[in-house]
Amino acid sequence: MALTLHLPTLTLVVCLVLVTAAALMTFIGMTQRVYRGFWWWVTAQWLTALSPVCLLLQSELPWLLPLSVLLALQWPLMMLAGLRRFHGRVRFPLPGWMDALIPALGTVAYAWIWSQDPDDVAARVAVFSLFNVGGYLYAMWQLQAIPGWRRSRHLKTVHLFLLGGALLQAPRLLTAMSNWGLPLSNPDHIQQPAVLLGLVVAVMVSVYMCLLLTYERTEQELLDSHRQLREMADIDMLTQVPNRRHFNEMAALALRLACPGGATLMRFDVDHLRHFNELHGHAAGDEALKLVASRARDLMRERDIVGRIGGDQFVALLPDTALRDALHVARSLTRQVDETRAQRGHPPVSLSFGVVRVEPDETLDLALTRAERALERARRHERHPAGHEAAQRA
Repeated sequence: MALTLHLPTLTLVVCLVLVTAAALMTFIGMTQRVYRGFWWWVTAQWLTALSPVCLLLQSELPWLLPLSVLLALQWPLMMLAGLRRFHGRVRFPLPGWMDALIPALGTVAYAWIWSQDPDDVAARVAVFSLFNVGGYLYAMWQLQAIPGWRRSRHLKTVHLFLLGGALLQAPRLLTAMSNWGLPLSNPDHIQQPAVLLGLVVAVMVSVYMCLLLTYERTEQELLDSHRQLREMADIDMLTQVPNRRHFNEMAALALRLACPGGATLMRFDVDHLRHFNELHGHAAGDEALKLVASRARDLMRERDIVGRIGGDQFVALLPDTALRDALHVARSLTRQVDETRAQRGHPPVSLSFGVVRVEPDETLDLALTRAERALERARRHERHPAGHEAAQRA
């Protein structure tokens, strides 16, 4: 049916549809949150909408014909320019200024062919189709530089759309090439109405894809925000170890999964932190806490759990660990903190430990209470008692 349509009427309808699509994107950009690159996509839609306007007026102003070609050829490259800014951290194979070469060369070639023989419609269509296909394929190639584009269903859709746009132009290109230099009684023979209809479909699909990419970015930012909020709720921001609540959650789960009576709980504090802060400053105190937490994380196995439960108070759960092995961990932690402190020229830091074996069917709170009593004994007596509970001061 497209071949029987009146071409000027079809061009007018296409113009109205394109203007409506561009106006819709402009309205969305002015009323919704958008990202870098979105206004390049909007500009691409408005420039594309001007292309059929130039076709409608080219009988009065012939110079508008090559301008309509430029406005049509710019679309995939302007969309690519928007993607370059939308993914601003991506290094594309070629710099952005090269994107303009395809529509510029295509317009020059079209204008030259037109000036040589204004009646050779097939030659003009062949040149236009060749550069249009090149623009689609070039944009598709550049798109593949975006990391993870295969995992993004929206970017894959854009990729397939660009490939489809190039393939749909192929029959028109071949038909025009085969009729190069031949007189045509009916220009519709090289599918002008079909191309205009395809232009409408392409623009409408592109509007939808732009909105999908914007939605995907917004969705990802929401997920990242939720993750960051969850991390802030679970992790002590200074030392980057779980806070009391999160430690209790993970430790309770680990105790349920561990062999009964096989876990060891270790409480350790930075001694006299308030006096340390008064003497060396709060910044030095924060550095001491970060150093202790960092070395504790380095010493822990993947299944061990270390957390900060107070200002200068830390705790670690060591599943399937004997008491003597936990004491070895405490001594190693003390030694590493002291070595690192000396290397960095920081003030001396002392640690106190209380280590207990978690009894079968004992709750985490009861084990913590016993570990705290062992730690207090270490502070009072500065000794290493034997038995099921141990204290250490270093």
